[in-house]
Amino acid sequence: MKRFKSAGHAQRFLSAFGIITSHFRVARHLCTASVYRALMKHRFAAWEQVVGAPEST
Repeated sequence: MKRFKSAGHAQRFLSAFGIITSHFRVARHLCTASVYRALMKHRFAAWEQVVGAPEST
């Protein structure tokens, strides 16, 4: 509970953070570098679309 004021606040943060972090954790050991790069490019594009950030070039 480092730096959280309550267990409830920590749980709310971690429940949202878990979903976000699992989106970017690819089973790297199961794919080649080119497949990994393509997956991450696709996932970052989806993330930018969800949060409304402009796409980088």
